[in-house]
Amino acid sequence: MISMRSRSFAEFSKSDKFRDSNLLTTGLCVGAVLLVGVVAVTACFASRRRNRHRYTYLSPLRDQLEAVRPNEVKPVISLKNAAGPGGLKKSPSPMQSPESVDNEKQQSANGDNAGDESKIQRQHAKQNYAELNDADTDEQQLQKNMVAQLNGKTDNNCGMLHFTLAYSFEKNALTVQICNAYGLPTRRGTFTNGKQLVDAYVKLQLLPDKQHKIKTRVVRNTCSPVYDEEFIFYGINYNQLQNTTLHFAVIAFDRYLRDEIIGEAICPLNELELKQSQQTVEMEVELVSHNWKFQTVQSRGELLISINYYPSTNKINTAVLKAQNLPAFSFTGFSDPYVKVYLLYNGKKIAKKKTHVKKKTIAPVYNQSFSFDLPDVSDFNIDNISVEFLVMDWDRIAKNEVMGRCEIGLRAPTVDGRNHWEEISGSPGKQFAKWHRLQK
Repeated sequence: MISMRSRSFAEFSKSDKFRDSNLLTTGLCVGAVLLVGVVAVTACFASRRRNRHRYTYLSPLRDQLEAVRPNEVKPVISLKNAAGPGGLKKSPSPMQSPESVDNEKQQSANGDNAGDESKIQRQHAKQNYAELNDADTDEQQLQKNMVAQLNGKTDNNCGMLHFTLAYSFEKNALTVQICNAYGLPTRRGTFTNGKQLVDAYVKLQLLPDKQHKIKTRVVRNTCSPVYDEEFIFYGINYNQLQNTTLHFAVIAFDRYLRDEIIGEAICPLNELELKQSQQTVEMEVELVSHNWKFQTVQSRGELLISINYYPSTNKINTAVLKAQNLPAFSFTGFSDPYVKVYLLYNGKKIAKKKTHVKKKTIAPVYNQSFSFDLPDVSDFNIDNISVEFLVMDWDRIAKNEVMGRCEIGLRAPTVDGRNHWEEISGSPGKQFAKWHRLQK
């Protein structure tokens, strides 16, 4: 019976009826695929046409916006008052509360209308005066600096800074308005229209905590910049005010190199009469050279160093342990020292390391060790090796200053450096630690 069924199916598959059913099924599948393709193409064209119609409708509005944008939309550079050449920029401290800001805006709005006319006249007069006298002042300052350079001496005075102070007992707020500076020294290699000028801004911080830090905008191409910028420091009660000192730094902006501090000044607030609320005190201070803090000190401090030499591994291990009696920053009373370590071979620097920065101290403790691979040359001589240590004062803005240095080697400039090296090279593998007096 099974064979009969199989035979009958074979005969049926060869019949015309079976072929017709296969052709019908194939035709239906192909037709369905074509129908789906036609629907998809139609939907695509309809979508493109709808989008084209929508963009065509919006294009006049877009063109109108593009035409208006350059004239009406201006980028926000800083929060400044439109009046005056520099405007007034209020920079609240992190301790400022939103309520105090709102109250201040309401109070200032009531008084602005009455004093706008006189304020604008004063500021316009100051601007015109600055424009008329800026060229003469810059020329005189340039001649003064050239004469000082020709005579081989420079004046420690780096110009003057003019500012005003006011204190509010109701708000516990100190207001500092940085007005202008004049007589700034020029920078070497900076010329504009044949004159050697400076691009200066002012940085202000409150000592000793250094919690409040602000800076003005950069005023370009002048030795007598006018700022007229106001800053308000909130959260300072009167007792704190008596222990606060203002630290001003006039800084030359450099687009390609690190900014350079032109001069600095301090203003202890306990010496001023700020007992009446909102009473304005006008001040003018002399700016002192930033390098003066290290040029006037005699003792550079001492550095404790440990070194050992391993001939088997051809390495020298150095350890910077600690320092003491470092020169303090003349205004803050502290430094931010770190140590650079150089390996020299025949007087040439071939490797360097450095420690971490220790903030606000003149007696840092490092306890950091470094390993140097010695040169692998045929004529190597350990006596041609020396190690140099530079104690640096770290600065966030300006160039880091060298506070002092010492060298350990057979050709070291000091007796302590040469004696220390003789102990190291005479007893390989043994560690020797010694204090070294830092030199200029």
